[in-house]
Amino acid sequence: MAKIEFRSVSKAFPVKGREGGAFTALDGIDLDIAAGEFLTVVGPSGCGKSTLLDLLAGLTRPTSGEILLDGAPVTRPGPDRGIVFQQYALLPWRTALGNVEFGLEATGVPRRERAGRAREFLDLVGLAGFEGRHPHELSGGMRQRVAIARSLAYDPDVLLMDEPFAALDAQTRESLQDELRRIWQRTGKTVVFITHGIDEAVYLGERVAVLTSRPGRVKEVVPVRLGLRGSGAHGEDVRSSPEFARYRHDIWTLLHDEVARARRLEKEEAAA
Repeated sequence: MAKIEFRSVSKAFPVKGREGGAFTALDGIDLDIAAGEFLTVVGPSGCGKSTLLDLLAGLTRPTSGEILLDGAPVTRPGPDRGIVFQQYALLPWRTALGNVEFGLEATGVPRRERAGRAREFLDLVGLAGFEGRHPHELSGGMRQRVAIARSLAYDPDVLLMDEPFAALDAQTRESLQDELRRIWQRTGKTVVFITHGIDEAVYLGERVAVLTSRPGRVKEVVPVRLGLRGSGAHGEDVRSSPEFARYRHDIWTLLHDEVARARRLEKEEAAA
């Protein structure tokens, strides 16, 4: 049985000022995600990628269909799912250690255990020695590491990530991609990662789910078989390999028409 199952999931939102009108973000999503899998999701702007993640997080409910986690319907948020957003959402008055402890407080971890567990996960994301720093004393990449540590600390089965590296510079983004792959391999979490970047989707994912333009549907799920990621023994990077280029081309080909359709739709709506 799959860890996560989307069964004919659709989501529509009411349109203000239009009686009975609705905006359909997702339509008929069918998707299975295995336990321990790293799935990346790409699609044109406005295709419902973040809505899909919100549904899986239990932050909103499907208009029709259902989402199952370990065979049980997802109806609300829960500690079995950790979420990392693009914006770090750290508490500015708390240190890095205090921010990681915050999630543990919410799940009832005893005070004596909190600091030790928080330090363990800050070490996991490479921030040992920065426990006493406040968010304003950390770089953007470090803040995102704190956010990841906070989500991992209460040991969720599933890690949901909504474009977490989008605001970072290219060098920091690639470094954190390697760090995230290392954490995933060490922890065995199931990861669902939303991104606009094709390169990022190919580099991180074991499979890449390509969504259509609005309303979002699963156009194709592409298995990615690249073996070890990161730099090899001689400094070569898998991003420079012919295999990587082929996967990137295949996914861009799937997206090309969808991006064009999305732009046409935006122009039509602007003119209406």
